[in-house]
Amino acid sequence: MPDRRKRRAEHGLLWHLADALLSAVDWICRGIAGAGVLLMRGILRGALLLCRGAGRLLLGLVRVAALPFRLLFRLIGGRRNRAAQCLRLTGEEFETYCAQILKDNGFRHVELTPMGGDQGVDILAVKDGESWAIQCKNYSGAVGNFAVQEACAGREYYGCDRAAVICPGDYTRAARELAESTDVELWAGDTLSRLMRRSGRRPHHSA
Repeated sequence: MPDRRKRRAEHGLLWHLADALLSAVDWICRGIAGAGVLLMRGILRGALLLCRGAGRLLLGLVRVAALPFRLLFRLIGGRRNRAAQCLRLTGEEFETYCAQILKDNGFRHVELTPMGGDQGVDILAVKDGESWAIQCKNYSGAVGNFAVQEACAGREYYGCDRAAVICPGDYTRAARELAESTDVELWAGDTLSRLMRRSGRRPHHSA
């Protein structure tokens, strides 16, 4: 009997040891699995943060590289659109504004001709010893050859050396052909924008 009890006790002890060993192995496996999961999460988060950082860095580099082109685009767009600001002016306001910016661009003895009796010329001025007869056309569309005819006639009437037509837009082909044959300068929107930029004055509508 004692031997049988002793054997049973030994078997029970072995079972307890085996169970403890299995529990320890299970605990170790769970710890390793948990650490692996945490490690994978850390790696994934690090990779995600790295991708975000690389994306932001790339975006920043693209913005920096594109900055000169953006500035150039704004500069060109500003030059083109500057003259369009004059379209909100009335005809009389446009003539007055043109006279002001001509003074700022080196023209002297700038004066507006009388309203209704200008003989095809709105502004008389002098620059570099030459007298100018200038017709102002504040049109959104292309200016035709009638403006060239008026400037040419006004030059003869006032005895000026040079004649020009100024507008915020452009001119028709017929107007350019007539201007070339009659020696009348056509100042389109790009020229007006350049004069405005040098002057620094902005067109102001009284209303």
